[in-house]
Amino acid sequence: MKSSTRILIGFIVSFLLGIVISLLNGRSLALAFQAGLLFAVLVGIIVAMLSWGIDIAVKKGYPAWVGFFLVLFLNVFGLLILAVLPNRTTHINTK
Repeated sequence: MKSSTRILIGFIVSFLLGIVISLLNGRSLALAFQAGLLFAVLVGIIVAMLSWGIDIAVKKGYPAWVGFFLVLFLNVFGLLILAVLPNRTTHINTK
């Protein structure tokens, strides 16, 4: 799945979820849309960072979960670590 698809799905789902939760908490429709949009933007930023971490790890030859967990636990510092990690190459032993 591409990063843009992940980000868009995360944005849409969190926007709808934010609106529903706000309406269930007794907010007016306008305030519910505002709260849903703010929640969707925050979730979109988090999903974008996680997705970029996955893409960087896969591009360098590491498993996708390495990028996900580095960004999940170390946030922006995890992205920096992924950026400076060397590309992983397969070594062929010739005997």
